Formats: sequence, C-alpha cells, structure tokens
Amino acid sequence: MGSSGVTVRHNLLGPIGLLVTGWLLWLFIGAWAITPSSVLPLVMDAFEIQETAASWVITAPQIAALLAGLPVGMLLDRFDRGHSVLLSVVLLLAVGLVNTVLAARGEYHALLGTRVLGGFGLVTIWIAQTAMITQAFPAHREATAVGLFVTGYPAGYAFGQFTGPLIASVLDWTATFGVYAVVGFLFGLAFWLIDRGVDTTAAGTDSPTRSDLRRAVTNRGVWGVGLLSMLSYMIYMIFNSWMPTYLASSFEISLARSGFYTALFPAIGILARPGGGYLSERVFGGRSRPVIGISLFGAGIVAALMGVSSTLTLMVAGLVVAGFIVQLQFGLLYTLVQRYVPRKVGGTAVSVVSAVGWLGTFVGPPIVGAVIEGTGTYIAVFGAAVALSVGGLLTVLALSEPAVR
Repeated sequence: MGSSGVTVRHNLLGPIGLLVTGWLLWLFIGAWAITPSSVLPLVMDAFEIQETAASWVITAPQIAALLAGLPVGMLLDRFDRGHSVLLSVVLLLAVGLVNTVLAARGEYHALLGTRVLGGFGLVTIWIAQTAMITQAFPAHREATAVGLFVTGYPAGYAFGQFTGPLIASVLDWTATFGVYAVVGFLFGLAFWLIDRGVDTTAAGTDSPTRSDLRRAVTNRGVWGVGLLSMLSYMIYMIFNSWMPTYLASSFEISLARSGFYTALFPAIGILARPGGGYLSERVFGGRSRPVIGISLFGAGIVAALMGVSSTLTLMVAGLVVAGFIVQLQFGLLYTLVQRYVPRKVGGTAVSVVSAVGWLGTFVGPPIVGAVIEGTGTYIAVFGAAVALSVGGLLTVLALSEPAVR
C-alpha cells in the first residue's frame, strides 16, 4: 500500500509541475502582451502617435494568433509539442529583447512587426500546452487542470497592468518587454524540462495523416464548440470593453473608478474557470454541456437584470456575478472539443476553438460600438449580451456530447 501511494504521488508530480510552470509562463506572456496598455501615454509620447496607432502595439500579437491559430494547431499534431514550446519561448525571449531595443530607438513600425512575430510564438505555446496538460492528467481531473491553466493568461493581463508602470518608473517603459520575456523564458524552459519525464501524448497513437487532420477541421462537433467559443468570448469582451464607458457616463464617476469596477469582471475568472471544471467533474460526471448551458443561461439573465438596474451598487454586483458565470465554461471548451476527435489531433481541435474565440474578442466590441452609435444608448451592451447568450444556448442544445474518456 505504501509503495502504491508513493507511485501515485510521483505520477502526479510531473503533471502538476507542468501545470504550475505553464501557468507561470502565461503570467509573463500575458504581461508582455498587454503591458503597453498600462503605459499607453508614455508609448504615445515616445512615438508621437495617437490612440489608434498606439492600440496596434497592444493588439499586434493577437492578430498573429488569430491568423495562425488553425495552421499552427495542425502542424503541432505532427511535431513534438514539447520541443515546439521550447522553440516558441526562445522566439518570445528574442522578440521581447528586440522589442525593448526598438522601442528605445523609437522605431514604431519595426516594433509592430516584431510584436506580430511574437504572436506566432504565443499561439503555438497556447495550443501546445493546452493539449499537453489535458493529456498529462487523468480524465477525471483534466477539466479542473485545464480550468486552472487557462487562468494564467488573464492573471498575466492583471499582472502586466499592475507591474508595467512600476517597471517603467524604476527602469523605463521600454524595458517592460524584455523583463517579462526573460522571466517567462525561464518558466518555459522549466516546463520543457519537466515535460521530458511526463507522457503528454496518447499512448499507442502515431502521427496523424492529412486525412486525420482534414476530418478534425471538418468535424461538426469541433466547429460547434468553436461557435460557442466565439459567442462566449464576444460576451466577455463586450463587458470588458464597453463597461468602463457605460459606468462613467451613466453614474457620473471617473474613468479610473469605473475601470476599477470593470476589472472585477475578468478578475473573478481566477475562481470561475477552474470552478467550471470542478463542477463538471463532481456534479455532472465529467460532462461539459450542462455547465456551458448554465453559464450561457446565467449570463443572459444577469445581463438582462443589469440592463434595468438603476444603482451603481447593483451594477458592480452584477459585474462580479456576470464575470463568474461567463467564465465558468472557458476551461471546459478546450477539453470538450478534444473529445470529438482522436487524441492525436487534439491540438488541431484546440486550435479551432482558440482561433474562433480570438475572432470573437475582435469582432464583439466594434459590433456593439456600431449598435450603440445607431441606437444612441449604451443599453445595447446588455441587449447584445442577451442575444449572444441565446445563440449560445441554441448551439449547446444542437450539440451532442461525446462520452468522457
């Protein structure tokens, strides 16, 4: 009995090590990706540019991730994912250091180009690590593990927003890129070293053929989960992008105060994302559709109630509840989609959900902005969230869920 217990602990040590180092890597990747927004006035002054041009420094990596997501996922299913992560963190290290040099020289367009290049590393690491962590844990723990893992990116956003100005005050705003890249590289290297002793591939599977990959990208279930990802991330970004302006204009508070209240919406995801995995495993026998359905239904109800709320206290409470409910499903999307296809093409399935989800983060805010301009009211923010929730619920009902592996 004693030796068996030691074996179980030993077997879990590697996967837990992957989860911890992977999460910490994303803490610094997220900070590298978002940090220009925390020092945006300094960026604008340094390059003598306006808000629109400055925003491209923030979004450049995400654009690359959106465009490259699907082909990268298909390639990862044919190559060693661990080595792909290592090469990508080396790329991000180089990009981060070059970002610092180019920013210090005032070379705006070159900075944008290297940030786009870094986006290819970002998407490679995301898809590879999501598939690796899913397969490193036993089936009855994978949803919670991935739910914990995907909190690293939003935590990185918060970390970058907080530490970016501190680094800028001690060194310079241009140093933020290099600092995050160097520390992130160390955790990426640790992840790769741990992975050498962990089985993160399906036993007995060979490299997928082109036919296998084609079936994965044409699978109805894969694209159904992809649609859920797009709708859910649109809801997520609608709240993140438009709520500060809505609160400031409707309740006559400062942008700083409204920004603080809005920050509660993504921050609660640190509890919600692994919570969705725990709920799936402990209450619904590993099934994901019930939790995703609860998430979308709850998001629609809360958005509708927020639309008729008349006090700031109720609005802030609604943001916390909405942030929890919306993000409850996010980790589950990445584990559910892999169950529609063989393990050997899990990276391709994850890439569909990731790429379509990133698309949702881009198109959500401008679509709602156009609706606000057309209607002349910010109530459109809540109406759009309700409509997207209904669309998501219909998608959930149309999907059949594969058996838990």
